[in-house]
Amino acid sequence: MSNLSVNRALACIAATIACLFTGLSSALDVSKPDEAYKAMLRIVGDLDGKPVFKDWDVTIFAVLPGAKPKPILRMQGYNAGRLVTKPDGSYEWITREVAYYQDLKTGEIIERWENPFNGKTVCVVQVANDPVSNIFPAPSKDRANPFAAFRIDGDVASLRWDIPLEYPNALQPGEHPEESTGPTYLASEHFIFFADTADIASDTLNSTPTHYSWFRTGPWLPWMKMGQAPGYLIYSGQGRKQPSFDTLPAQVRAYTLKHYPAFATPPASFYQPNETSWTYYAKLKKSGKLPADCE
Repeated sequence: MSNLSVNRALACIAATIACLFTGLSSALDVSKPDEAYKAMLRIVGDLDGKPVFKDWDVTIFAVLPGAKPKPILRMQGYNAGRLVTKPDGSYEWITREVAYYQDLKTGEIIERWENPFNGKTVCVVQVANDPVSNIFPAPSKDRANPFAAFRIDGDVASLRWDIPLEYPNALQPGEHPEESTGPTYLASEHFIFFADTADIASDTLNSTPTHYSWFRTGPWLPWMKMGQAPGYLIYSGQGRKQPSFDTLPAQVRAYTLKHYPAFATPPASFYQPNETSWTYYAKLKKSGKLPADCE
């Protein structure tokens, strides 16, 4: 073999080794807090700050003492959000969300509901929460981000969030006897995000494709007019990260553009306090804007 051939062969080998090491160095290791934090952010949003839309399709169950949970409604909705990086390495997650209650059988968005538990015909108040924003603090030497604990099972990676909630009810029973379930709001949110392990490890993606399950426990909704009747609601559903508003379900898009057009995009900046269905209902009631003609 000539020296030229030897040199070419050595060059090819060197290039191959360089490529291999380059690939290894670019892979994220989610056992390391800094890299798990980055992987979590790519699950949630897009590191470039582009808008992302995470939708959900849910069945709502009513749970009465001593009775089997009963499906009563469906719900479809989405969260429109974007990530904003801060100088200290933290990220603002700037979002708002809508969700629409649907007939259990037909899937049609409903404006009124025949409550089977108290016999009342009630006007539905859809979910229109703006904002629903948070800050993801960067991990430190002493503390990893609590939302960035991955489990790797072969080619599937998962990320679980369990969020118990307890705070003063925006609708106190003395002032809102029909709508309030008590002085304290008690609920919980449970997410499991799923993604390909290769996508989690890749350092070339700014946004990781993901599907997720969502489970929630919560009190009767204010518009159901259940007061402090015993029982609660379970929400069971799933969703995925969508690349744009245009890929959301057609019925959801049409209803949003007609009734809540601002929710077709995330908010322009970070602001709080966050809105909930209870604070939103309280604002509508105080301003005299609760739906009354829901025939």
